[in-house]
Amino acid sequence: MKSADRKQVSPAFSLEGTEEMERYGITRVPVDYFHYGKYRYTNLEDAVAQAKCQQRTTESSPAISPEGPEEMARYGITRVPVDYFHYGKYRYTNLEDAVAEAKRGERSD
Repeated sequence: MKSADRKQVSPAFSLEGTEEMERYGITRVPVDYFHYGKYRYTNLEDAVAQAKCQQRTTESSPAISPEGPEEMARYGITRVPVDYFHYGKYRYTNLEDAVAEAKRGERSD
């Protein structure tokens, strides 16, 4: 399975959004999630370990352990890039909430 291209997956930000990020010191941190079944993992090794554990309980033969993308394809694990926006000591999953908090902080100063 090919890695998702962040430029294609991540939504474009308006010029205004970019300016607000700079103004308030908000940083954008891309994060990959790996989905297996109904669960979400922040690293591939945990997703594969869970898939192998479940496979061992449903099959009598041992799980084959190919590397990275091959394991993802075999177990149906998908990679979902996610962006986090950091402002101060907080982390947000969307820019609007980060900007709103930055504006609240600006008013209280």
